[in-house]
Amino acid sequence: MNGFRISKAAASVKLFVSAVMCLLGVIYITLLGNIWVDTEMKVGNIAKGYSGMEFSELLSISHTYLPYYLYIFAIAVGVFFFTSFGEKLKRFFAVFPFIMICVDIGSMWLTKYVSKIMFPWTLFFAGICLACSFLSLFILSIYDIWLRKNK
Repeated sequence: MNGFRISKAAASVKLFVSAVMCLLGVIYITLLGNIWVDTEMKVGNIAKGYSGMEFSELLSISHTYLPYYLYIFAIAVGVFFFTSFGEKLKRFFAVFPFIMICVDIGSMWLTKYVSKIMFPWTLFFAGICLACSFLSLFILSIYDIWLRKNK
């Protein structure tokens, strides 16, 4: 997208996009807080928690987390598309977080039905990748909107 750039938009647009990104950050932090309450971000607790869940509980958690992740990353990546960063980086973020969402949710199920040893680690790794992806999208987008010099 070589045309419109948020950094070249009116201040009102920049403020709106920045506010949306900040609110997404708050939503993501509450999501992490919820995960902390369930697992304390410890692989052993992940294994114990998800392997002991019933099918209906896993379905409910998947139904809750999938839309959260989708909305958070669809909006953050959508904003990132309108920055001045290169196409390769945009392609990476167009795909990577969504693969990690599938790995994250899939690992919950695989922990229960396949391996209580391997898949909690996969879930932990996917969660770290998702957090790093969101943080990167947030920082790079806000930097581009407010601090990067327009050419």
